[in-house]
Amino acid sequence: MNQFSEFYKLIRTKINAGSIKEMSWVAIGQLANIIFSFIIVKLLSRMGEENYGIYALVITLAVFSGILFYGPLAQGFIRFYYHYLELNHARKFTKLIYKILLFSILIFLLISFISYLVIPLIDHSQPAIFFLLAGVYIITVKINEFFNAVLNLIRKRKENSILQGSEKAFIIMLLFGLIYFKNFMLINVFIILAIVAFFSSSIKFYIFQKYLPDEQKESEVGKPLRLEMRANLIQYITPFLIWGFSGWLQLNSEKWIINGILSTADVGIYAVMMALVNALIIAPNNIISDFSTPIIFKQYSYLMNKKKIKIGYQYIYINILIVFGLTIFSTIITYFWGKELIILISNAGYSKFWYLLPMFCLGTGLFLTGQALTMHGLALNVPK
Repeated sequence: MNQFSEFYKLIRTKINAGSIKEMSWVAIGQLANIIFSFIIVKLLSRMGEENYGIYALVITLAVFSGILFYGPLAQGFIRFYYHYLELNHARKFTKLIYKILLFSILIFLLISFISYLVIPLIDHSQPAIFFLLAGVYIITVKINEFFNAVLNLIRKRKENSILQGSEKAFIIMLLFGLIYFKNFMLINVFIILAIVAFFSSSIKFYIFQKYLPDEQKESEVGKPLRLEMRANLIQYITPFLIWGFSGWLQLNSEKWIINGILSTADVGIYAVMMALVNALIIAPNNIISDFSTPIIFKQYSYLMNKKKIKIGYQYIYINILIVFGLTIFSTIITYFWGKELIILISNAGYSKFWYLLPMFCLGTGLFLTGQALTMHGLALNVPK
């Protein structure tokens, strides 16, 4: 009881006009994103179960690249940004991150080009250009998501919310254009998604650079500091590779198993159900994480300050309770109205296995609850 009293006091002392405005922009932006995402799923489902299944498989590859590289890199950047900001080296640390991002773009472009040359020799289901465009889409969308985290880090949530909502709105308009001109093909869909992600990430990059603080000149930053930055980053993000791979296996590999055992059309049906899981659990969890992670890590920026660490731990505990509550709520909602929700965002052809939806919600929610439990170790700089 005393712990809940402390939480209540914490919330009362931390909530003010600025924080309410900030939270409102996050809530409005993410609500708009969820609604727009449903419209996008509704439009994409018109391609048919098989094409939507192929689209879902490409998304799993994008998630794979995010979990194994872009996600850990974003976590490392968020974890150490305020640390180096206090040392007046935030700009230098950011340059290191940019170099890693540029290197990753070149690597993924090479992989995409190799796929363009090799995969059509063994798989004739799609034209060769499809594999190249899918690779470009994966690169642009993950870079865009990286800068979503970056803008949240510097608390530019209003700009981020407007940009994310605008992205979805432009995608919807362009998809309607494809339908109107009877050119609604999977290749064209990936072209649209890649173009929108590219321009959006460019704008976010510009905004971040605008607010990045000035610091010492390049000549005043020694080699030992650069080596320290690399070492801290590598040490912190390496455990995410194992964790990320196991997480991807749990939340995404099943689409490939379904594709191998059943059919691509069944993947499409499953993907539509998981779009609901995303809206009910994953997206709200991401909202909570995007909003709270920079705040939590800021409390842990100086590990000798026990008072601030205690406050950070209380934020983590609140996160865990909220995610678990979302899990229970979503499971109950889909148990009673799962079929109707599936038909609402797609059509009746995708609802044949609706009774599995509550189990998907429960399993995903419990996984994310477990993930939230690890935040204390991450903030203490012990991700192992």
